[in-house]
Amino acid sequence: MKFLLPLLLAAHLPGQDSLDPLVVLTERNTAPPLSAWSVDDIAAFAPLTIDELLATDPAFSLFRPQSAVFANPTASEVSLRNTGATAASRTLVLRDGIPQNDPFGGWVHWARFDPWSLESVRIVPAAQSTAWGNLSPAGSIHLLRPDVLTPRGLIRLTAGDHGTLGGSAAADLVSDDCRLGVSFSTFATRSDGFQVVDPAQRGLIDRPLELQLAGADLRLIWKPHPHLTVEPAFSYYDERRSNGTPVTGNTTEAIDASLRITSEEGPLSWQLLGYYQRRRFASVFSAVNPTRSSESVALNQFDVPGEGIGGAFSIHRELSDTVDVSVGTDLRLLEGETNEDAGTFRRRRAGGAQGFAGIFATSSWQVRPATRLDASARLDRWELRDGKRIERSLRTGALLRSDFPANRDGWEPSAALSIEQQMTDALLGRFALSTSYRLPTLNELHRPFRVRNDLTEANPNLDPERFYSIEAGLSWKPVDCLTLDAGVFHHWIDDAIANVPVTDPTEISEIFGTLPPGGSGAQRRNVDRARVLGIQTAAEWRPDSRWTLRFDGLWSDTEFVSSSSQPLLEGKPFPQAPDLRLLGTVGLQASEKTSFFLGGEYGASRFDDALATRRLPSYTTVRAGASWQATEALTLHARMENLLDAEVATGLSSGGIRTLGQPRSFWITAEWQF
Repeated sequence: MKFLLPLLLAAHLPGQDSLDPLVVLTERNTAPPLSAWSVDDIAAFAPLTIDELLATDPAFSLFRPQSAVFANPTASEVSLRNTGATAASRTLVLRDGIPQNDPFGGWVHWARFDPWSLESVRIVPAAQSTAWGNLSPAGSIHLLRPDVLTPRGLIRLTAGDHGTLGGSAAADLVSDDCRLGVSFSTFATRSDGFQVVDPAQRGLIDRPLELQLAGADLRLIWKPHPHLTVEPAFSYYDERRSNGTPVTGNTTEAIDASLRITSEEGPLSWQLLGYYQRRRFASVFSAVNPTRSSESVALNQFDVPGEGIGGAFSIHRELSDTVDVSVGTDLRLLEGETNEDAGTFRRRRAGGAQGFAGIFATSSWQVRPATRLDASARLDRWELRDGKRIERSLRTGALLRSDFPANRDGWEPSAALSIEQQMTDALLGRFALSTSYRLPTLNELHRPFRVRNDLTEANPNLDPERFYSIEAGLSWKPVDCLTLDAGVFHHWIDDAIANVPVTDPTEISEIFGTLPPGGSGAQRRNVDRARVLGIQTAAEWRPDSRWTLRFDGLWSDTEFVSSSSQPLLEGKPFPQAPDLRLLGTVGLQASEKTSFFLGGEYGASRFDDALATRRLPSYTTVRAGASWQATEALTLHARMENLLDAEVATGLSSGGIRTLGQPRSFWITAEWQF
């Protein structure tokens, strides 16, 4: 909690008047999002981490159905609408227009984004995300922090089950002449966690998922000219987690710095952006005996550094009342490696660098009052370089392996076209076509990993994934209090990257040497063709000003269509991709100061492996919450997750060990604004 002290002091510094609103050119496409939440929505839901709010849209899910509060960061990647055949993100996450996916692994540290520091959250579908290029073929998620407009302060304290304690504080200060604003926020959380192994299978070594995390953000907003804004920002984050046994665990340290310069004058605006990101990750995996009474270190990834630098320049011009255009260019250079010990036998150093630079253009045209067209095009140049894999004996230092994959590069286009048609006063239709790509992450190219006795090998020869997408939908509002929405989508994926099971004994010997008893082996490989077909629906009814009833559903059918390297994959669904997810919520504004909500979620059964041999059962959970504004400054929030204490299976190893998600959990939060 030491991070809170500076804010408690700074919050009492005097501020004056207000600063003009800051315009941030972060969207690149102004078409409507798939889902959006305002600052009021965030406050009403009171999530511990922002992924809990995003998960109220069935299109969003982490690779495993687990809150990011307790999830391993390498399983906290997101692929909207089940478009990912592995845990790697097919969705770009941006905060104030800056990519937040890890430079090395592409995963997202959701716990570092304090929900109370955000002004809005948006899920943007594939066709509106192509201008971002790499990592966005399935869509993008936009997190936007508020402008520093007026002086304000906030302190928030949370306590709950599993020994969970957290706190955050924030302060916005504005200078006397309204030309300088300062925003500072900080947070910390610790928890004793909960047991994840099935109670019937637990042994002496099993422990709860303990965690400690803390972070801070600092932004300055300086207006040297009425139409010019200069915004430097700095962010720090640190987390330490147990993986459920005495030996295993992971740590992360993240440092970000950025500078944004924005100009807006009349119909023309432009923005120049530069940023630097540094990550330090470490993780330990263990081999456990059959009775789970002892373990030994199997893989110690003691140093997994990653760094990224990037920049962007964009111009937005309103050509007329009905046409606007944006053009720009961006660049991102990444490097990283894993330094690890495999048991007590060998030390491995593997990694490389990748870069991509692109130019893009987007345009929106209100053809007539009832018709809108949006188009975007992008061209990227990418490269993979300086790849290496060096292995030495831990005992003698002798060289065991020395691989230096050839440098590679290429060009990748992205494009999208969408149309919205107001068919009647109550009925809106939409249609979109898009294509984009995803470059394999440095993690997929170079870092092997182990989950219990299941091994997955890296592959430096992976090719980029290519997505072709189509979407159509209708929104109908027959009366003011009722809104219905339905859409169909289809993604075709060429060279989809999957953890392909290795079943041939000769290949097993060449790649792994030997496998652990009862374990399995897989390697990241390109699958010739895969597809995702689905339907997403939503209905919201507000019978009066107090009640809100909402239903959301997602049905999707995933399939590996063609796989020349492993024919056994053909016809199989993606791992961790349930074909049905349903959510329902009832909200009640009981009074001006008191509100309640009750929600339920159903997730269909799914498989934990690419060959569809390890089935995870369906689940149904219930959540509830309440908010009470005790005074003008003090608000209390209470939430209960998994109210009925349902068993949610999140994983099933080849040895039959089953892991479970969050049990029934209660939190209460006190929020003081001044």
